Amino acid sequence: MTGGISRRHILIGLAALVAEAGFWSNPLFSNAQTPAAPAAAPPPPSPEAIAFLNFSRRITGHADLKTGTSVRIEAAMRKTYPDFAAQSSRLGALLQDGQEPKALLAAATEAGLRDLALAIVAAWYTGTVGKGKQAVVVSYAEALMYQPVSDGQTVPTYCNYGPLWWTKAPPAIRVSAPVAPSAAPAPATTGTPEPKAKT
Repeated sequence: MTGGISRRHILIGLAALVAEAGFWSNPLFSNAQTPAAPAAAPPPPSPEAIAFLNFSRRITGHADLKTGTSVRIEAAMRKTYPDFAAQSSRLGALLQDGQEPKALLAAATEAGLRDLALAIVAAWYTGTVGKGKQAVVVSYAEALMYQPVSDGQTVPTYCNYGPLWWTKAPPAIRVSAPVAPSAAPAPATTGTPEPKAKT
């Protein structure tokens, strides 16, 4: 075709336009001076979530359980067990000051809630809620089953420095001063030297 635009030129022009649009929409080439919006603070946990955390700390015997993990486990328990909300409030009513885990489990057993109490313990120790294909992984690295050996063994599949180790500041550089070599003392002699033989 002469004197006009061929179909080939139109297709090449469209391809170039699409490639340029894709290039400039890449986040690497966006306006880097626009500051990212600060992350919104998570909403405070509900009273039910706080009661679940208190029960979890008492039944596991671990007072250092994290609130964020507790909120996620509690939400997964609600999805996995349809009557969890009603039974959870019954479990919370069993708490008493200074109660040991065994005593709390015995009280849950008397109230007919032993299986749910043990499911909560299992969720904290394994980091998952439920069983089989329906199991929900809530927290792998924070699972309590890895805590007793954390001083000598890392969480399986993680490196020795722990998860996200590369986000931490590198260790300080420690260079020791050179040490001057010391002269080795002459070995001590023992016994009497033998006279040299005359030839």
